[in-house]
Amino acid sequence: MRGVYLIALAALAAAALILTYAYIMWGQPREPTGWLFTVDVHGERFKVLVTDPVTAGELRKMLRGEKEGIIVGELRSGDGGFNKPWNWHLDPATVSVAEVTIELCDGTPSFVESELSYWLDVVKRYCPWGGKVVAEEPWFKSS
Repeated sequence: MRGVYLIALAALAAAALILTYAYIMWGQPREPTGWLFTVDVHGERFKVLVTDPVTAGELRKMLRGEKEGIIVGELRSGDGGFNKPWNWHLDPATVSVAEVTIELCDGTPSFVESELSYWLDVVKRYCPWGGKVVAEEPWFKSS
């Protein structure tokens, strides 16, 4: 009988150890490493990742309708892991909000997509004048 008791106690201790390890590794809340904003441009949407808290604050003000501005950033190829279905994204380290920009970098997401080589090689920046911030979500860096 004592052997059964010891086996049950060992199993219980092992389960507690596994649960504690799981909580330490995955159960604790993580801090966001950035903020992902959805931007609507004349009915088309794209996502922009922001890692600078000041820029994130400006985009939040735009989301609440407290600020106007033009989101601008350097274009990179690929969706960046956050801007699907588009084959481009804005470099998070270069995203800012401007009061005015040149017309050359204005357009819809589908226009950028349709002429992607031109946008990446010649224009190099994207600044949709009609862009409206419509949503925000925290971004957690994948481990």
